[in-house]
Amino acid sequence: MSDYKRFISYIYEYVQGEKRESLGFVKVNAKDGICKIRIHMRGFYTRGQKPCEAYIFTQKRERLSGLILGELESKNGALEWCGVTETDNLMKGGFGLEESQGIYIEGDDHIYAAQWDDFPVDVERFEPLRRSVRQAVDGVDEGMAEEETAEVLKAAEVIEAAEAEDMIQESKAPLNSKTEEKQEEKRKPDSRSEQWEYLLRHFPVMQYVDGEGAVMSSIRLDPQSLTKVPRDKWELGNNSFLLHGIYQYRHLLLLRRQTDREITYYIGVPGTYSDQEQMMASMFGFQEFRMLKEPGTRKGSFGYWCRTLM
Repeated sequence: MSDYKRFISYIYEYVQGEKRESLGFVKVNAKDGICKIRIHMRGFYTRGQKPCEAYIFTQKRERLSGLILGELESKNGALEWCGVTETDNLMKGGFGLEESQGIYIEGDDHIYAAQWDDFPVDVERFEPLRRSVRQAVDGVDEGMAEEETAEVLKAAEVIEAAEAEDMIQESKAPLNSKTEEKQEEKRKPDSRSEQWEYLLRHFPVMQYVDGEGAVMSSIRLDPQSLTKVPRDKWELGNNSFLLHGIYQYRHLLLLRRQTDREITYYIGVPGTYSDQEQMMASMFGFQEFRMLKEPGTRKGSFGYWCRTLM
């Protein structure tokens, strides 16, 4: 599975070139020379509204040059596009996934974009490539020979199978293997405790007691503080959901929960509870939502998406 690549980037609306609200995501899976791209956005079309067109773009000199992917379709209250193309020659346009930088979407007086590294997109520099490109329809290039079509579809199935395997790999781990890991952890020094002690010496800590009587200690880190934390002192530095939370709220929390029986360490990404946000958080391993203030109904409430630090 060394050739397998999978990542998700958030799609934002741009108003007069300024990055605004996140409205969806683009999911990319690549394996064995085949790349599957799925775009999902909140929204729907009204009567007479022009469909949104999606492009995948790369940097060319001073411009962001985009290859047309296709029009987003309205499905169950969302706008979606899904297609399959060659990893090293996206949409037969002359550049590959490694050279691509993100997705650009344009509709009636609306612009949306996603960049793989989650930095803002300079949408004013975008221009579509003015050339004939065979577009993907229902996931397969038009005019493709039957043998090539079959190969692409087969590769797409492999990608989906690999993705499913990754998602359930942890839950399918043998019991003996998990037992051995726990025994090995008991024999090793607790690196998490050492890392926490380092953070305590360098950052202020807040303590409170949660609803179950456990002592919660939290350290708030803003982007400037994160640069002072050595790479070996914290985890998940490349997690897209975590990076999205830092960009949106300008901080995250490192948490320590202590009871009479155990000590558990978490990383908390700030956010507001919603069904869609829960889906995105769980995809990146943040399964639990904790409200540190104003307990009550969870929907629409601010809190932290938490993931246990191993």
